[in-house]
Amino acid sequence: MPEKILLEDQISRNKQKTVLIALFMLGLMFALVFAVAWVWGIPTELAALIAFPVALIYVVISYSFSVQSVIAATKARPADPKVRKEKLLINKVEDMAIAAGLPKPQVYIQDSADINAFATGKGSDDSLICVTQGALDQLNQEELEGVIGHEMSHIMNRDILLATVTVGVVGAIALISEILLRSFLYGGGDRDNKGSAVMIIIGIVFAILAPIFARLTYLAISRNREYLADASGAHLTRDPQGLASALEKIKKDLPDHPVGSKTAASLYISNPFTPRNYSNIFSTHPPIDDRIKRLKEM
Repeated sequence: MPEKILLEDQISRNKQKTVLIALFMLGLMFALVFAVAWVWGIPTELAALIAFPVALIYVVISYSFSVQSVIAATKARPADPKVRKEKLLINKVEDMAIAAGLPKPQVYIQDSADINAFATGKGSDDSLICVTQGALDQLNQEELEGVIGHEMSHIMNRDILLATVTVGVVGAIALISEILLRSFLYGGGDRDNKGSAVMIIIGIVFAILAPIFARLTYLAISRNREYLADASGAHLTRDPQGLASALEKIKKDLPDHPVGSKTAASLYISNPFTPRNYSNIFSTHPPIDDRIKRLKEM
């Protein structure tokens, strides 16, 4: 019962955070688009009228194509049932979906020698699980099941929409901030009074800080979601030691072959772009040692 209550609370918090992030994204996108329009000499009122629908349309498009964006960012490909290891992975994902009472997710492979995996999607009916080639090559069956159970739990716990939308926020803000900076440096319309100069300076500062603000949205993805996915994944497989052993191998497997964009780093079972047990206040993942310890105590 306590686990069920914890899961329900986590799902409720995820829904609230998803709405807040969407609103944050809308506001920040509006500000960025407005700044670009303003610096190019468009009247203030017209700039505002342009910025809001553009920002709103972008948020809708970002949500609609969020899964495809993650696939592109991670350079993932569909698993091939004609390949023995990939067929085995497809079967294990299907078995785990049945155990979780969920529709079978799509199964993808990332051609990286590092051991890793992630789940993404807009919901249990539109989800996918991706594992790296390194995971297929280096994990035994129990360890691979533990990793799949962890990712299936992210789908079951409805973490995936929050995480996927956040990836869209970070990528979009980084791109538009660069456009804004270039607009200030190489364009600029005809704003020549002191007030305009101040606004331009503020805009440049904002463009520099915007990617940092975007990075902070990752903090909306609580580290507790990883602990919960570890616990509920171990419950699905009935073998916490399998996931603990997989995490041990992940810890020893230095991230030498990261593939894709850093914007998707928070989706993985372990950040592929940082040392394995690295953690600070900006980390979206708790230290692997802590996760292993909790699993071994189950």
